[in-house]
Amino acid sequence: MSVTRRALRHRVAQRLAPFLTGTAEGGSTVTLVDAARLQDSTASADLWTDSWVHVFGGPNAGETRRVAAYDPASGSITVSRAFPYALDAASYELSRLVAPDVIDAAIDATLTRCWFQTLSPLTMLVDGGMEHPDTRAWRTWNAAAAKVAAAGDLASEAASLEVTTTASGGYAASTTLAVLPGQPYTLEASVAPGGSTARLAVHNLTGGVELDATTATGQAWRRERLTFVIPEGCEEIEVRLGAAEAEATTRWDQVILLAADRRRFPLPDWITHRQQVVEVWRRAAAHPQRVMSAVTWWRTTANPGPAGPELWLEADPPPNLGETLLIEGLRAYDPLVSDDAVTDAPVDWVAQGALVEVYRHLHRDAPAGDVARYTALQRDAALEFQQLSRLYRPRATRRVMLGGGW
Repeated sequence: MSVTRRALRHRVAQRLAPFLTGTAEGGSTVTLVDAARLQDSTASADLWTDSWVHVFGGPNAGETRRVAAYDPASGSITVSRAFPYALDAASYELSRLVAPDVIDAAIDATLTRCWFQTLSPLTMLVDGGMEHPDTRAWRTWNAAAAKVAAAGDLASEAASLEVTTTASGGYAASTTLAVLPGQPYTLEASVAPGGSTARLAVHNLTGGVELDATTATGQAWRRERLTFVIPEGCEEIEVRLGAAEAEATTRWDQVILLAADRRRFPLPDWITHRQQVVEVWRRAAAHPQRVMSAVTWWRTTANPGPAGPELWLEADPPPNLGETLLIEGLRAYDPLVSDDAVTDAPVDWVAQGALVEVYRHLHRDAPAGDVARYTALQRDAALEFQQLSRLYRPRATRRVMLGGGW
């Protein structure tokens, strides 16, 4: 089940009590009134003084301030610096020990240590999997492009690229790829035509002509494929995603370009350690959705060039024309870029790991008298995180290959 960064932060903050969340009943740019939650005749004025108030709803959403004063009799707090707008109906949270951005950083640090097992196709295109948050890898001509992450409307778990044409034949183009004459290629893409005529094409930039293209119609997601051979004189190509009609919107995902009979390929950016690669699979051309076989021999190697991902894959035998390769690997969960961003990582696993990071932060900045206490809390939290890691972290079974494949 997906969970937002805000929900994760609240889960961690509750373990670091005191913590409170609610909606203001009134206030100004420097005061917040919530009698239902803050009014307490038995509380000390020091309870929330010097705490952090973070607003996550209303016009001040995303703003954080320190509490300068707390009045338990009226149920109000005064902040040290004015908010841009009045706090009369703001959704807020109050945390005593650490600032919200410290917990957010702890969550992101933990997500890099939490892995899941996945299957990802190899592609020679930058952002062919549509996983980058922006569209910089896809320039447009007579079209606009945007990343879309609507639930239940994707060909894969990542976002898709929405291309809206402003004239007939408009498209989004990939980054330029250097090629050699005579090299055969396989090009695949998932596309939702949206009722228009979606168009997948490969263009010869050297000669200024189209090498090959295919079209798709309908509403639902479908898979399209091209196979082509680089002609003499062609040195650079690009892949184009678009529509035949003007003012048409199509969606694209998992754009895979792979050279046949080639043995070395760039690995996905999320693979930064050799141990992340578990297995390499060959997907058959005749039945691309269901027939796979393990590649006989493979190994990871260093990037042979000055740019691109750190690790490459060397496979033998190489893929045939029409075949694609998929990486089975251990992948870290992505960082969360906003309060509303979601992750599928287990909530208790991430929350416990974030506690470890927060206690490390508190230990580092604590007065001398509190160092031992935070050291003990960090140790206990780390032990519990290790237990959860044994429960949730995938136990990959790797094949033993002869000939130095590892």
